[in-house]
Amino acid sequence: MIYDLAIFLYGLAISAASLFQKKAKLLNLGRKNTFKQLADFDRDPLKKLAWFHCASLGEFEQARPLIERLKSQQNIQIAVSFFSPSGYEIRKNYELADVVFYLPSDTPKNAAFVLKAITPDVVFFVKYEIWLYYIKAVKYLSIPIYLISATFRSNQIYFRWYGDAFKCALKSFDIIFTQDQTSTQILQSNGITNVIMSNDTRYDRVYETCQNPKRLPIIEAFKQQQLLLVLGSSYVQEENLVARFIEANKNIKIIVAPHEISDERIGEVEGIFKNLSSIRYSLADENSVRDKQILIIDNIGLLASIYQYGDLAIVGGGFGKKGIHNTLEAATFGMPIFIGPNNHDKFPEVNILHGAGVLFYISTQEELDSKMLTFINHANLLHDVKRNSSMVMSSHRGATNLILSKVKI
Repeated sequence: MIYDLAIFLYGLAISAASLFQKKAKLLNLGRKNTFKQLADFDRDPLKKLAWFHCASLGEFEQARPLIERLKSQQNIQIAVSFFSPSGYEIRKNYELADVVFYLPSDTPKNAAFVLKAITPDVVFFVKYEIWLYYIKAVKYLSIPIYLISATFRSNQIYFRWYGDAFKCALKSFDIIFTQDQTSTQILQSNGITNVIMSNDTRYDRVYETCQNPKRLPIIEAFKQQQLLLVLGSSYVQEENLVARFIEANKNIKIIVAPHEISDERIGEVEGIFKNLSSIRYSLADENSVRDKQILIIDNIGLLASIYQYGDLAIVGGGFGKKGIHNTLEAATFGMPIFIGPNNHDKFPEVNILHGAGVLFYISTQEELDSKMLTFINHANLLHDVKRNSSMVMSSHRGATNLILSKVKI
């Protein structure tokens, strides 16, 4: 089977890449460690267990509202698996999970091992995680399985003549909860009827963050009374645009939270803003940060709370191929959001926020400069965005309640 060959070759590629690539090394070692980790897992036979599989950190944030609700309402164990090191390494010590592990490659043997080790009572795969043998094994054991916060496009492999195995896997889910009506219609038009449109669980997650934001005294001391632009999960393209903009518009402060926070990457950010006074968050205090114009976030976990202090935001990923990062974290605090020109069709929330007049596309320096200055010079427009954002966020909440009302645990 072509799928089996692809899985085998991918495993070989990861092993080879692990010799010189950090992420591949983490994935390779992590998958090997999974077998010992799960063999030692203390499965409580008196409790039910819910297993959530997430590709990476973004998908984990979609699973998180369900995990937190289940933990608060039931005496239940939680297992969380990841594909990507960027998810596992950040959330491997997640306090609400009883076990967090890398999911071994998709083979019948690995699927049988994982299911025997954790013996789940319910399984949730997130967004687009379709692992054929794991899904088949779950169904063979008659365990309820759900796909949550899913999105689909008509040109995906599931709907091609050669994608029958994946289409069958989609039909194996008890329910597929989609983010938008377009995804629902695509599935139904392809004969997949086990579908409910629920919206994205991240709306619930960011609303909770907005209601109880973490106070950050260093950020407060940095901002003071000035306008603040937040670059969230940024890459070089966004940072270069802002560096050029700020040269002519110095009456605004900038927080840069790059997607990667290695010393090399933080040094690169410092180089981009070398003509301005900057400081790393890890080296700052409430006094040293006051006279700086650039604050560089060199740790994980603060960005969602940082947005509460922002007046404008640029979210990274729109100039590359990997995808746009979390725009909802900024939108929940009601500020104009700017993103690059790529990947819009893959993220329903981007199109929703753009249509509501909350999010704006930028392709060039001139577009960024013009749109930024429009908001900086017209405070009433900032109020309009805040109102529009509030309407969007409130109208799209509720996925967590809907999903839990339908699942069998």
